[in-house]
Amino acid sequence: MSDKIPIKPDHDFLGLVGVQHEDILTLYSIVPRFWGEKFSDNLQILDSNVHARILTQNKVTKLDKDEAERVQEKITRIRGIYTQAEEIIDSDEGRDEADFQEDDYFPLGDTSEILEKLFYLCEFYHKNRDKKDIDEKQEVIHDGLPIFLFEEFVKLLEQRTRELRRTYRTVVEDVGSVRGRITTRGMMMMVARPSPMIECEYETFDIQAPLYKVMMSTLDVIRSTQLPNGFNFLEEKFEHICRRGANLRMKMAEIPSMPLVSAIRECIKLNRRLPRMFKPFEELIPLALQILKRESHRLNVEEEKQQWWHITVPSSKLWELLLEKSLKMRGSRWDVEPQEKVHGPWHVKTPKSIDIRITDRFTNDVTLVDAKYSIAKETPRPEYQYQQFFYAVKWTVKQNNPPKKVSLLHPASNEEEEIQNQYTSKKSLEDDLKYLLGGDVKFNVWTLPFPQPNNITDSDLEDYLKMINPKLAALIDA
Repeated sequence: MSDKIPIKPDHDFLGLVGVQHEDILTLYSIVPRFWGEKFSDNLQILDSNVHARILTQNKVTKLDKDEAERVQEKITRIRGIYTQAEEIIDSDEGRDEADFQEDDYFPLGDTSEILEKLFYLCEFYHKNRDKKDIDEKQEVIHDGLPIFLFEEFVKLLEQRTRELRRTYRTVVEDVGSVRGRITTRGMMMMVARPSPMIECEYETFDIQAPLYKVMMSTLDVIRSTQLPNGFNFLEEKFEHICRRGANLRMKMAEIPSMPLVSAIRECIKLNRRLPRMFKPFEELIPLALQILKRESHRLNVEEEKQQWWHITVPSSKLWELLLEKSLKMRGSRWDVEPQEKVHGPWHVKTPKSIDIRITDRFTNDVTLVDAKYSIAKETPRPEYQYQQFFYAVKWTVKQNNPPKKVSLLHPASNEEEEIQNQYTSKKSLEDDLKYLLGGDVKFNVWTLPFPQPNNITDSDLEDYLKMINPKLAALIDA
């Protein structure tokens, strides 16, 4: 018992981490602290070579020394990716996990199902985040599994295939074997005048521009990438993406690729200044650059450093994105503005963001919402209140009109917690805002349910977004 070392995933990320040790791959799933069910952290055997262990955010798990050191080293490396101001998740006051006995935990059920649902949360974030936020540290340096990066590139290139075809020309020649298809005249000549030469028509690539070679080099990387061992669902998805990439490469087999170093150099040039004729490929260039750089990094690192991978997302940004997507659903009467960086007297030098700015189209009332991935409290932390105070003042000075509401919006594990933690306006802060801004500004602490395993069926999370949409409307209208 003395050899057990505690591990506590208290950083602001969740997701899957695969660690290869000797012949065994262990999948560590770091599940959200706001999942209502409590999962056992005992080691689960998925098959002879793949094990799984469920770790919960902010919950201590005691592991053998060797395993604990391996896991802690990977968690520390992932921490380096997410450099948000609020790196450490708030402690769960009033939730003492040591008080829970093994019998208190819900049945684990199918471990692979939990892994899959966690993957769906990660996929939702990667599918819906702003493409400008693609993090090179995650995609290139820190061994992030490039499954979403590959999928996005292949999907966009499939959509641009027509643009590529515009640079092809049809050629009709007499050839010794069928190329493309036999022309009508060729069919007639085969009967009327048999000959070893057949008239065929086929397409040939006419413009040997660096951009096309870069695209092909990127496809070469995708189709040659081998997925590390994992559970079946992930393997099937990754193989499907690689097959789509291989099919695209076969369709344009006559386009040569480039050496990796040359492809990266040309891709950097294209990313800086893309010729006008290649405008349809503008979205593809940054993705191609990430994939090519990642492959270069992979080839340069030592072999033992490649024995792990991860699919992770920042939990606070995921929570914020869920709220934004629900507010933007069809039929909503609000305009949800993009984030605005605000320079203020923070304890970090980088500017902070007004997470969600909501404007009612009918009344023009503005609600400033700060999404907080933490437990709601009747008296919010002083720094939370200070941020909201500063946001409200900054908005009033800029627009010459105070917002209608400023609110903190927290996740809840279940309906009971959601209702219990719904707090009314804090008069002290309201009075200060009213005195300084000259308007009736409400300050509230709101809670909404976090997506639970039983309502995660795919990465679209459509049912969940529809469920919280009227709840959001009720909070804003109150």
